[in-house]
Amino acid sequence: MSRAEGQVRVQRGFTIVEFMVALLLGTILIGGAISIYLASSRSSQETERSIELLDGGRFAMQIISETLRHAGFFAGVPGGAIVDDVALGAISGTDCAGRAAAHDLRTYLLASVADASGDAFACVDDAVPGTDVLVVKHLEPNPIFDADPNDPTAVRNGALDFPAEPDDARNYIVTTSENGLLMDGADTPPPVAEGETYARGVAWPYSFQVFYVRLDANGETALARKFLRRVGGNMTVATEDLVDGVEDMRIRFRYDSDDDGDVDRAGYADDPIRGNSYDLDNAIGNWDLVGSVEIFLLLRSDEDPAYVDDKSYTLGDKTVTPADNRWRLLLNQYITLRNPNLVIHGGGV
Repeated sequence: MSRAEGQVRVQRGFTIVEFMVALLLGTILIGGAISIYLASSRSSQETERSIELLDGGRFAMQIISETLRHAGFFAGVPGGAIVDDVALGAISGTDCAGRAAAHDLRTYLLASVADASGDAFACVDDAVPGTDVLVVKHLEPNPIFDADPNDPTAVRNGALDFPAEPDDARNYIVTTSENGLLMDGADTPPPVAEGETYARGVAWPYSFQVFYVRLDANGETALARKFLRRVGGNMTVATEDLVDGVEDMRIRFRYDSDDDGDVDRAGYADDPIRGNSYDLDNAIGNWDLVGSVEIFLLLRSDEDPAYVDDKSYTLGDKTVTPADNRWRLLLNQYITLRNPNLVIHGGGV
């Protein structure tokens, strides 16, 4: 037996103390890694939620602002000078009331506040109580001519059919330099040849929209709008949701109170300064003098049990303090009404 073989080999393992220290360090490292992962995941979720709210808010603002920028555009014809075609069909179902009615062109801009039951203008019955309801009327800038206006050699046939005939599902207003005719797209437009009542007239698609915050049976909210749509052969005021999660809307109106061309006052739909906005048939307040508006929108996410919203949000003249488990985003935008500033105030009343 060699000397090396005769030596006793001593193998030393971990002591219990060393094992406990290693276990503790490993636990700390694993716990730190898990904490970092959870924080990163939470941050990612919060970022995604914020992006969703911002995207929804921007889309809602874009729709409302684009509509308001066209408010009062009737191709130079005062709303009071536009008459109904003898064949114009009545609105089927529930129409809005008074000057807010879909075919009433005396007033192109109106707002109200939904009452405790969520009602406004007699056509909205599912709004979030206390939120604003906005009515806007205008012509869309997609006219129909009797010939290509950019082709001086085009032959005018006296019929409104360029670039296409009117859409059966829409209402149109045929305008000249002095008057207008509200008609169904399904009916034959009046002749526009020389010597006719609507000589050289142009047909414009008519837009009627009511924006409001809708409350469903489950307590969820969305920015919704009512609009004209043909159903079963009749024009009706239909409803569609535009952006989920919008829970409040407040609108501040800036207007020229003395009709001197300068905006000098501001108020809200329920502000008595503006006149009685609820007397829709007899009093219009100063709606025809509004020159600009400021929109406030409050959006919320789905419930998040790990989050508590303890913030307060100011929408113009009111403050909202939800105190629940939803993330929120408040947006506001200032919009100048281009068309009302180009007409003589009161000309269409």
